[in-house]
Amino acid sequence: MDDKERQTLREHIVWLGSQLDQERRQNQQTVVFIKRLLDPDDLGHAVSNEIRKLAYQLLIENHHIERASWQQNN
Repeated sequence: MDDKERQTLREHIVWLGSQLDQERRQNQQTVVFIKRLLDPDDLGHAVSNEIRKLAYQLLIENHHIERASWQQNN
């Protein structure tokens, strides 16, 4: 492997790392929003029980996906 190939691989790794960080931030923002929908003292007072139920299901699903991801990596 020559220097040019190493540099290309390094650039790809850096780009993938930045994309991963961006996805994590977006997921965190989504979780924060869903938690706000569930909180009756925040946005929860303005949404129906059906919406709160869907938000709760999304939050739980996201938690299970994150847990499975961590278990696969460790």
